Amino acid sequence: MMAVMQAELSVARCALFMLLLLLPPMGNAVSRFVFTLDEISHPVFNVRTLQFDLVAGPQGKQLEIDIGEVAIKNRIWRHLKLQCQDFQLTRHEIACDAGRLRIAGKILPVTFRYALDPQRLLLTVKPGADESWRLALNWQNSIWQARLQISNGSNSLMAGWLPQDEHWPQLQAGSLNGVIDMAGRESEIATWAANLEVRALAFSDAQGLHAGERVVLRLDARATQKKAAWHWQGTLVWPSGEIFWQPFYFEGAGQQLTVGGMLYNDRLVVEQSALQMNGIGTIHFAGEIDRIGQRLGKISLQAEELELSTLFSSIIQPLTVDTALAETAARGKLDIDWCYQDGDTQSLVLKLQDVALTDTQGRFAVTGVNALIPWHSNQTAQGNIQLASGEILHIPLGEMETIFMTHAHGFSVLNLTVPVLDGGIAVENLEVKKASAGWQWRFNGKLLPVSMEKLTGVLEVTPMFGNLSGIVPQMAYADGVMTMEGVLVFEIFDGVAIARNLTFIEPLGRAPHLLLDVGMHHIDLDLLTRAYSFGNMQGRIDVEINDIELVNWQPVKFDARLVSSPGSYRKRISQAAVQNLTTLGGDSAASVIQRSFLQFFKDFGYKKIGWRCRLHGNICQMGGIEATDPAQHAFNQTEDYVLVQGSGIPAITITGYNRLVDWRELVKRLNHAIESGSPTIH
Repeated sequence: MMAVMQAELSVARCALFMLLLLLPPMGNAVSRFVFTLDEISHPVFNVRTLQFDLVAGPQGKQLEIDIGEVAIKNRIWRHLKLQCQDFQLTRHEIACDAGRLRIAGKILPVTFRYALDPQRLLLTVKPGADESWRLALNWQNSIWQARLQISNGSNSLMAGWLPQDEHWPQLQAGSLNGVIDMAGRESEIATWAANLEVRALAFSDAQGLHAGERVVLRLDARATQKKAAWHWQGTLVWPSGEIFWQPFYFEGAGQQLTVGGMLYNDRLVVEQSALQMNGIGTIHFAGEIDRIGQRLGKISLQAEELELSTLFSSIIQPLTVDTALAETAARGKLDIDWCYQDGDTQSLVLKLQDVALTDTQGRFAVTGVNALIPWHSNQTAQGNIQLASGEILHIPLGEMETIFMTHAHGFSVLNLTVPVLDGGIAVENLEVKKASAGWQWRFNGKLLPVSMEKLTGVLEVTPMFGNLSGIVPQMAYADGVMTMEGVLVFEIFDGVAIARNLTFIEPLGRAPHLLLDVGMHHIDLDLLTRAYSFGNMQGRIDVEINDIELVNWQPVKFDARLVSSPGSYRKRISQAAVQNLTTLGGDSAASVIQRSFLQFFKDFGYKKIGWRCRLHGNICQMGGIEATDPAQHAFNQTEDYVLVQGSGIPAITITGYNRLVDWRELVKRLNHAIESGSPTIH
């Protein structure tokens, strides 16, 4: 290729000598000379079909060059025209100090000088008053050098070198300054170097998914060819500016990428590199890329003591939108060791140091987490995790430590006990795996006895007494839904409670959706009412709450029924409880008279208690002891119902009158009644 270029330049040189002989130096005669070159080839550029039209007359020499095509690497320009009104031609030099270049529909002022021996080309293009692109090209036998100096290069010219795709961000502003050097021998490039700075860069795409403002970038890179391989290294610094690259947002604050490697046989090899991220730490990586197949080869990445708070907020959280992690703050240190090969992750080892996670909505928090989490695609490995403390829904968790095993598709824990107040949760046979549809897990276990008094104390609700304990059946999670296989049985208020048909949709989402049925049998009313200002009741009750539906922990639907348990036991109700139950069912003139007459008695006997609420939306359809469905009374609000059927001396019967009740108002007034000890519920 170089020989072709040298031959063609020799022809051009001979033609120029002939011009000097043929063109008259002065006088009024006009001479014209036209000739054509088919091609000029060079490792940096390639030019095809050049037609020179030289005119010499009294006004001086004028040159016009029509260029069919110019190619610089993958960029091609066609149908260019160079005009020079003040053309200078000597035996040693061709010069044009005031030329115009027509390219891509634009006319740009240019100057050039071409020396014949030694061969040297100086070409300057000035698209604007403060913008210039200056190319210096030297030949000395078979050795050549080229330098491109850029001063305030405009974004319009830079944009021409970027992919013209509607999905690729397009430049709106920016300027380029710096120097690009290249050198070689004959048709080969031996070395190149670039020292460039981009200022005030702005870009965006049509979809609004990628954008940048006031971005400043500095690049210092160089490469040398040795035999068949290119050895290269470079540093890219981002001092300032903002970039949004869906879903991530970053601000330039001195981030720096230093990278070096080789390029051979269409394979890009990164031998050593370091990405310094402000506020996070330094990440080292190496690997290979198949440029032809656009495939990643073997890649390794290591980092130590990354600052988890910044890493979590800038990189992890944007990937966890619509989950609880999107509203979680983190702190601590993280080590990473990752290996990727043949299209898959081969190993990933994480080390957590003094990590804390806190949900900003107050749903959970853990502190003092130290863990080693090793994972390998072709073998099992043992990991461990330690927790200093934590809480879930304000329920405190104690210190714990466990060992687990990882395998190709997940991990497993044989036994794990999480302390909760004076009891705990014993998790058994926990199995977590990654399936095609997402993460899945299952476990079973036990609820170790927890004091209800302590539990209600930390929840800051009215104190309850007794212990909460039970058996946890098989729990499973898949496709964002947690289900319970069997029934959850636990002891409460000296009775037994059973939860069944549990379905928990998106438990870590922004609006968790819970479905279940609950039954409570032989509950001690004395334990249940003892701590409340509602009034004391003695006896036993059974409760069935079916079709429970909670959205974001707020009830939107259920069908609840409370009745006296069968059997023989003491049945008494206090004066305060009578008053509250009476107002719960709705006051009437008769109830006022009855309470006034019986106010001299401390408590009363009763035969049976019954209450029913079918909630749909925000309306509770009320009922009492009668067996009829409260839905039958939805439009008959005048029909009363019995809440307490009296028995013995003195005896009292409590009747309700309101069939339709606003649920939120009912709960609001009931809470006020319990807190104040003087409820007014209608």
